[in-house]
Amino acid sequence: MIPTGRLTQVNVSAGGMPKRPVPSARVTRAGVDGDWQKNRKYHGGPDRAICLFSEELYAWLREQGVEGLFNGSIGENFTTRGIDLMSLDPGDRLRVGDQCVIELADVRKPCRQLKKWDARFPNLILGRSGWLAKVVEDGEVKAGDPIERLEGGSRDGLI
Repeated sequence: MIPTGRLTQVNVSAGGMPKRPVPSARVTRAGVDGDWQKNRKYHGGPDRAICLFSEELYAWLREQGVEGLFNGSIGENFTTRGIDLMSLDPGDRLRVGDQCVIELADVRKPCRQLKKWDARFPNLILGRSGWLAKVVEDGEVKAGDPIERLEGGSRDGLI
């Protein structure tokens, strides 16, 4: 069975966290239109154009006692629901909406800025910090769009 889920929120900022929701956005190899990262050495670029985090991971953090978080708080562009980000691997490709295809590049490394919520935060989410992805096919995305894992992708030997 191919995992499927939903894009619950598209988020952008002029730099930094949190990122705020927008109804829809164009996604290109450069990232989400209207989004920018202050520190381009560690954030953004072709292999880190999109950051994903899930509502399930936010719920888990609340269970751990981390309060005050909302979708977009930790700087993700795509907030998801219903797709287990922890079950995915580098090279997996996801179709978001009708056109946009992204390829997971790497697990996100927790940023030290996350300590503003809880000093434990960076260590707490290690391995649960979401994904960074490159854009394989440009497209418009909006909240509510389906997300599905595609067969193939670089992990399966297809580019």
